[in-house]
Amino acid sequence: MTQIIKMETNEIEIPKDMLLYPTKAKSIRVYALSRHTIAMSFHPVEEWAKRALWEGQAKVKETAHSVIVVLPQTLSSFYNITQDNITISASPKTNTVQIDVE
Repeated sequence: MTQIIKMETNEIEIPKDMLLYPTKAKSIRVYALSRHTIAMSFHPVEEWAKRALWEGQAKVKETAHSVIVVLPQTLSSFYNITQDNITISASPKTNTVQIDVE
């Protein structure tokens, strides 16, 4: 019998073509907006800060084609993030990212 184990991860990879202007920043603001939604921005977003359950910084690594956000372990554990239970969407207008966790 084969058993598939879904490994929890603290890295979220965002393709650069989803961002209007990928930044050279070393960190990104992260907002836990609900049990199933994480928002991210390279600049503070007052509206998200007001309603966030948690707000903080996450490290950013850059590859040729993507930006990798390294979430704090407590946050990735809370959301139980795996590579196949998230949907990434981005707003080119505001250069922000939203992560929906199933």
